[in-house]
Amino acid sequence: MGASFSEVGRKRLIGILTGAGAAYLLYRAICSGFATPEEDGEDLLIDRRGNSLLDSIGVLGDHSICSSSVKMNFQDLKTVLTILHESKDPIVRGTILTGICRIPGFFSNQELFRSEGGIDIIAESLDDPLSYIKTSAVIALNSLSNDPVNRELLAKYIPQVVMLTISTFQEFEQLPCLRFLTKLSQNHQTHDALRHVIPDFFHLLQSGSSTIKFQVLQILINLSTNLELTFDMLNVQVPESFLFLFNYFQRQDILNDLLLLIGNLNEIQRSLPYRSGKHEYCDNSIFVLLFGPSSQLSSRLIYLTAFPDDRIKMQAARIVTNLG
Repeated sequence: MGASFSEVGRKRLIGILTGAGAAYLLYRAICSGFATPEEDGEDLLIDRRGNSLLDSIGVLGDHSICSSSVKMNFQDLKTVLTILHESKDPIVRGTILTGICRIPGFFSNQELFRSEGGIDIIAESLDDPLSYIKTSAVIALNSLSNDPVNRELLAKYIPQVVMLTISTFQEFEQLPCLRFLTKLSQNHQTHDALRHVIPDFFHLLQSGSSTIKFQVLQILINLSTNLELTFDMLNVQVPESFLFLFNYFQRQDILNDLLLLIGNLNEIQRSLPYRSGKHEYCDNSIFVLLFGPSSQLSSRLIYLTAFPDDRIKMQAARIVTNLG
């Protein structure tokens, strides 16, 4: 395809995907004939100082808001998807994946996009060896997940996104994955695909940054509404330091959601349907730490009943009242 890609085709693609830095990167890559030159074995997406070219122009950010006034028609859509599917050039692929989310027509023609196999073509990049390409693909899929019909089609990619989430320690890679999983975890039908990764979510809740903590909590709250997952969540092994999350210095929105999560788990584990079954917990499980006979949770919660925010006070008091 690279040899037959005309100057007109180059200009057209650049015109389709205008945006911050996109025109320059596309021109540089497309005019090279879709052949990525090797420069001392260097990844073209990383500059000599170790910085990502895509990150430096701001294309790996949150693309929920389109910045381009360009409209995408049927032929434009086919052009972009064909190039994304066939090109091996990482700059072209990365720029398309990030630039496509800036196009208003990308959001207004979802049925057309699906009919052209757009979801599957974007999802192909989840297996790309370059982390920036994979992250860009997740960002694009996350934008697609705003459409309810798309969510059903995107569910089959949950295992791949989960693997990306737990296989990296980089926040800029984890966060788009967690946002994607948050949206899809709103449907109970997707919960089985997330069951095995619940311990990893709790690990991220303890070890991640405040931004990661907040996003993980959105997923865990969604899962905590499913009675069938209660035992899996309560039997997760955590250190005693898990209780340190309940403190005055925690970010307020995180503390609020943490109490909502624990409140949900407490309500379900006290319910008749759950207690009618037999459950054996690990000694260092969340159940033993939070709801066991020697739990220190109540003292932590009583401390929070003096918190300045009324929501925190009320949630802490409600959980303490319903413990046992």
